[in-house]
Amino acid sequence: MESSYTAPFAQAYNQRWTGFVTLVGPRLRTLYEQVCPKGERSLLDVCCGTGQLALQFLQAGYVVTGLDNSEPMLAHARINCASFVSSGELSFVQGDAADFSLSSRFGLAVSTFDALNHLSGVDALLSCFACVHQCLLPGGLFAFDLNTMMGLRRWNNVTLEDAPDAMVINRGMYDEDKRQGRIKISGFVRQESGGWLRFDETFVESAWPVREVTTALLEVGFSAVYQARAADLTVPLADPESEPRVFFVARV
Repeated sequence: MESSYTAPFAQAYNQRWTGFVTLVGPRLRTLYEQVCPKGERSLLDVCCGTGQLALQFLQAGYVVTGLDNSEPMLAHARINCASFVSSGELSFVQGDAADFSLSSRFGLAVSTFDALNHLSGVDALLSCFACVHQCLLPGGLFAFDLNTMMGLRRWNNVTLEDAPDAMVINRGMYDEDKRQGRIKISGFVRQESGGWLRFDETFVESAWPVREVTTALLEVGFSAVYQARAADLTVPLADPESEPRVFFVARV
């Protein structure tokens, strides 16, 4: 099961950590629309967080379902995308990324900002892939990013951000034997009222060899898989393990 974030962290996340999906959202849509079934504009957003990525696709005319295990995150998502919830173009489901079933089928499924690194192990990852595969239409795509072992090794430090609207401390470590990174994020973010909200969150991410992840995708029925950088999702990487973060692009 992926992390179920607390309400203070969800609020801080909604205010502070939306830049990644703002960057990759247009690239994911371009990738999909180059190869998607004609006219199919449907998205499953796995670990949708506060709905920032879903909102981009909704504004482009997609019908979207967002899945997340954290009710505090979904509460912000419902507010951020309120008009689309009301119109029926968007639905949110609280559920485990490693164990879910939906009646709808989608042309595209995504999971972003290393959300799947939070799954508890390779069995959970394999189960997630199987759940997503069952939700995709023939010819559909699944695109998601993972921190690699190289990426998680960079967590072995302490960083401090001191800005006018926030103070954030990251305390990270990487366990080479377990291939796991653990990070505690603490701090304060300024509220619209002028007050400050304190948050504390500790979570663990696991890293898996790229070949192991690729094999798991093929085992559940995806027909083709490659890895790419976020900067260009159409160009397969020759040496993905040398990258701190890679996108996997899998086709049914």
